Amino acid sequence: MIQLNNNLRFCPQCGAQCFSQRCAKSLVCSECGFTYFHNVAATVTGFIFYQDKLLLVKRGQQPCLGMLDLPGGFVDPAESNEEALARELMEELQLPLESMAYLFSYSNTYTYKEVTYPTLDSFFMINLNALPELIIQESEISDFCWLKPTDIDPERLAFDSHKKALKAVMARLF
Repeated sequence: MIQLNNNLRFCPQCGAQCFSQRCAKSLVCSECGFTYFHNVAATVTGFIFYQDKLLLVKRGQQPCLGMLDLPGGFVDPAESNEEALARELMEELQLPLESMAYLFSYSNTYTYKEVTYPTLDSFFMINLNALPELIIQESEISDFCWLKPTDIDPERLAFDSHKKALKAVMARLF
């Protein structure tokens, strides 16, 4: 069984220190029976191209502070993947979307404040007709660059799913 990596010790319903792992995605309180499900979080990511160059951002926060990343983020409740990606790109880069096409998804993990969340990362292709003027949200991103995919060192990418996705996109393009 996969061990949940979290610091939950006290039941949020009764306060007892009786949580134990029931299966790969849940904890149960032996005192009151409350069950906490540690479900998958959805993320969206854009492969944003202008001509033959791909937009990459430099992470301005943990995890993976300072590493390269593809633009995107977490899907909010009651939001579609497409709505989430459009929102994230406006928030982080002031980049309005013209259109996007779904590519594929990969499973991943995201560790935040010592809790590891399983994620399902959905990737989209976005081709821009003009080079945009980007304004970065400095609390999320410290810089950006446009690179040819063949010039990107996958080891500089922050997340394993992004490394796999870059390899898959390059196989489609070249």
